[in-house]
Amino acid sequence: MEIPRQQFQSKLPIIKEAIDECDFIAIDTELSGLHRPGGSKRLDTLANRYTEYKEATERFLIIQFGMCTFTWDEKGGRYMAKPFNFYIFPTSMTGKIQPNRIFMTQAQAFDFLAKQSFDFNRWVYQGIPYLTVTEEKEYIAEAERKLNDDLPEIRIDEKEKQFVENAKEKIKKWVEDPKESLDPDGVNIDTRNAYQRRLIYQEVRKSFPNLTAEGRSGFIRVVKFNEKQRKKRIKEQQSRIKKDCEDAVGFRKVIDMISASRKVVVGHNMLLDICHVISQFIQPLPEDVQEFKKLANQIFPHMIDTKYLTLTSPDLQVEIGSGTALENLRFETNQEKFKNPYVDMSIEFPRYLHDKEHEAGYDAYITGLVLLKLHSYLEIQANPPPPEEPEEEEKEEEEEEEIPEEEQKHRGNTDGWDISDDEEGEDAAWLESEEEDQINQDDDEEDIYNYGSTRYPILDENGKPTSIIADYINKVVMVRTAYVCFNFTDPETIDSTGDAFHIINTARNPLPSPSVLLDLFSEFGKCIIDTPNKNVEENAYETFVVFENLKGEANAIKQKMAEKLTAQQEDIQIQTIAEYSEKLLLKNNK
Repeated sequence: MEIPRQQFQSKLPIIKEAIDECDFIAIDTELSGLHRPGGSKRLDTLANRYTEYKEATERFLIIQFGMCTFTWDEKGGRYMAKPFNFYIFPTSMTGKIQPNRIFMTQAQAFDFLAKQSFDFNRWVYQGIPYLTVTEEKEYIAEAERKLNDDLPEIRIDEKEKQFVENAKEKIKKWVEDPKESLDPDGVNIDTRNAYQRRLIYQEVRKSFPNLTAEGRSGFIRVVKFNEKQRKKRIKEQQSRIKKDCEDAVGFRKVIDMISASRKVVVGHNMLLDICHVISQFIQPLPEDVQEFKKLANQIFPHMIDTKYLTLTSPDLQVEIGSGTALENLRFETNQEKFKNPYVDMSIEFPRYLHDKEHEAGYDAYITGLVLLKLHSYLEIQANPPPPEEPEEEEKEEEEEEEIPEEEQKHRGNTDGWDISDDEEGEDAAWLESEEEDQINQDDDEEDIYNYGSTRYPILDENGKPTSIIADYINKVVMVRTAYVCFNFTDPETIDSTGDAFHIINTARNPLPSPSVLLDLFSEFGKCIIDTPNKNVEENAYETFVVFENLKGEANAIKQKMAEKLTAQQEDIQIQTIAEYSEKLLLKNNK
C-alpha cells in the first residue's frame, strides 16, 4: 500500500492497527546519497566508521521508507504480510512550521534510482513531511510564547518610526470613537513585510493592552474582545496550533508507533538505515558511538539484521554461502528446504504481488519474508520434527444389513410406529432443512484454507528473544572494521580470522599513544589502532593493532614486537588475535 501525503492522516489508523497486531516489522530505506566520495578507507576504527555514518545522515535524506508487518494467522496456518511504501519529502508547502531544509544528493544514487523507475515527481509532490522531536518541542514553545504575547521586544528602525506612529494614531482614533470609523468593529493596519507586522503586534501589546491584534493577509486587524470572546479565541488558537503541529510531525508518527510497539525491527544490512531513521526523525546522532548505541536501543530494543544472520550462522553458511545480497537470499529461500512458513499478502495490500525491486516497501516485504524462512530453518535444524507416521490403510466398509422393503416403511426414526404420508412428508422437509443448515455452517468454517505452517516466535511470552535467535539480536553488519559486527547492547567482538594483535598493560597503566604504536608496527603493513568501547584511546590500557594485509608471519612479528614494547613499558604483553580469541573462548565457557 502506497500512502501519499494527501492520504497520510486518514491512513494512520490502518498503519497503527497493522503495527499493533503484528509479530514483527521489517523496514527498508532509499536514500538521496550514501557517503562522501573518497571518504571511506579499506580498514578503519569503530569510532571513525561511526563518524562516517553520522556525517552521511547530516548530508543525505531518506527519500522513501518501506515498512512491512508480519502477523501470524492461526486459522490459515500462515503469516499475513502488510507492506507500506512512503515517499518522504521535507516540503514547506504544508505551512510555516516546516523548516526550509537543505540536503545533498549523490548523482550515482539518483542514477541508480532512476534506472529502478523511482518516481521523482511523486517524491516531490506526494512526499510526506516530518518534524524531529526537538523541532516539535521548539515549535510548541514558540507558538505558546506568541499566544501569551511573551515575545522579546525588537528595536524600531529610524525609517519605521513614522509608520509605527501613524499606526498608533489610527488605533487611538478608533478607540476614542469607534462609531465614527468606517469599521466600528475594528481597525486595519496595512503592513508590507514581516518586520512591520512584528512592530504592530509589539505596539498593540505595549500601548493598547486591552486590544487584540490578529494577523490577516497583508494587514493586521486590531479589535477589542470581551472576556468570553477572548477565551474563545485562545481556545481556537490552541486547537489550531495542535492541529498544525500534528500535521507537521508527519511521518515521524510512524516511527513513534514502531518504537512504542517494542516489536522486533528487521532490516538487511541495516546499520545505515537505523542511523538515518534516528537522525532524520528523532534527533541528531550523538558524537560518541557508545551514546548512539544506548539511544538506538532505547528506540528499537530488538533488531535483527538478515545479512548478519546469514553471514554468521554456521547452518546457513552451509546452505547459502557468501551470497548475502537480498535478491540472492530471496532466491535461496525459495527452495523446498525453506518452505516453512507460508507467507501470504493481505487482500488489502496487493501492490507487491509482482516484483518491484528497490522500492522500499517491496524490499521491506522481502526482508521480512527472508527472516521468516531463515529463522524457521534454524529452528527445524535445532529441533527436528518427529517423522511422519505412515497413513493407515482404509478399512473396508461394513456391509449394511438388508432390510425387507415392507419393514423399511415402518423403520427409521419412527421406532416402529406407523406414520401417515402427510407426517412423513413434513418430517422429510424438516430433515432436509436441518441438513442444509449444517452444510452451510460447515462451509463457513472451511472458508479459510489452512496451509499447515509451523509458527516459530522470535520473542517468547515474556518479550525475550527465543534461544535460536538470541545470539543474533541487536547485532548488525559493519564493514571495513576489525570487528565481527556492530553490537548495540554489548562490546564488539574482534574478528579472530583477521591479521591483528592484542596488546595489554597488565598493571592497567595507559599504553603508548596510538601514534607511537602505529610507528612501531608500520614496517609490517598498513594498520590501525582500535580500542573497543573507548573513544579516548590515549587513556586505554588495552587495544588492538589490526592490519589490512600483514607482511610476515604472525608469531615471528609478535616475538619481535614484544621486545620493542617492553622497552617502552614493563608490564606490557602482546599476543596474536588467534591466541586472544582462544583464551577468551575458554574464559567464557568456564
